[in-house]
Amino acid sequence: MTGLSVLIVIPTTRGPLRLRTLNPRPGLPAPAAFADGDYRPLPWSADYARLCAPGGPLARLDGPRTPHELRLSGSFDAGRSWEAPVCLAHGLAARGHRLAAEPAQADLILWATGAVDLDLAVLPGDYALLDKIERSRALLAEAPDVPLAVLLPEGPERASAEAAFRAFERAAAPRVLPSGNIPEALEALTRPAETIPQNPPREPMRRLWRLALPAGAVAAAGLVALVTLGARQTALVDPDVPPATGTASAEPAPAAPPSTAETSLALRVEELRAPPGSSCRRVAFGADPPERRPVARDDGDRLAPSRLVPELCGLAFATAPGLRLAIGPELRAAALPPVRLADGAQGYFLREGGRQNLVYAVQALPEAKASPEAGSQAPGGRLVHALMR
Repeated sequence: MTGLSVLIVIPTTRGPLRLRTLNPRPGLPAPAAFADGDYRPLPWSADYARLCAPGGPLARLDGPRTPHELRLSGSFDAGRSWEAPVCLAHGLAARGHRLAAEPAQADLILWATGAVDLDLAVLPGDYALLDKIERSRALLAEAPDVPLAVLLPEGPERASAEAAFRAFERAAAPRVLPSGNIPEALEALTRPAETIPQNPPREPMRRLWRLALPAGAVAAAGLVALVTLGARQTALVDPDVPPATGTASAEPAPAAPPSTAETSLALRVEELRAPPGSSCRRVAFGADPPERRPVARDDGDRLAPSRLVPELCGLAFATAPGLRLAIGPELRAAALPPVRLADGAQGYFLREGGRQNLVYAVQALPEAKASPEAGSQAPGGRLVHALMR
């Protein structure tokens, strides 16, 4: 068993690159990176050699002892955000997994960006995540059935980036990896399942949510656990919470329906939209009444994302008697002061300059509590909602 086939995507602001191959080349004087069809090392090959050097960052992963040839679908001018995906590639290769050159050839797609330090910690920063995600959309759409895992460094766009990935139309929700350091991300990718079925029939690997492993597949058990369990989830996993483990099966077990009765009674969220022939400016000034559309629950404490289309004017919130609203500061900063609608709900109309990707939380709290900062929650808990382009 040679492990799973992983397509590693290195996103850039000019478009995504694919990590084609990573092979030992004893004849090279030092590790080097090349673009497809070119024998000349790329300008940043010296930095790649330092990454692989004895005592360098990859030494913490028991890094390569012979020079490697790293080959990409293209190159880029500057920056260090290639370091995290390249480190993950070395870690996966050392664990017996192989690289795929195209989305259709992959059992798993790994989208990762970020620079690392000497201890393989992923450095926080502004990595233009939303721009990179948008430019990766077409590539990821080539294989919507292939499970997707992403590594998103901490920074100003991380929450919005999670929401953007979550809105992609894929067979299974993307899996967000821990972003603290490379070893933690690799552990999440390769954590073995508790039990592995023996000798079941095997279907094409791209449909891993229906995969049953053959005997002797221990080298690939970790990634199979990730893609199988990740595919059976319908929401992004909190990167700080370890994924559940269990027995893989030929067919996914039916998901237990979430208990939503208390939340539905305690809190209602609706989109406020301009009716045909009107505009959000007319709605905000009371010239036309808005159309109100309930925001559906996606999974757990998450609501389905709302698209920032021109006719989306804002949001309305209503609570059960005896409860009060606590709206996250992200939405309050992007909206006009709240207004009371005809049925008593609170309306938040978006400012013209506030129509940007954001994620906020809303709670329905007992009126006796002093503030949402006190940590109390309504019987239905806390709901998370994303607005995105």
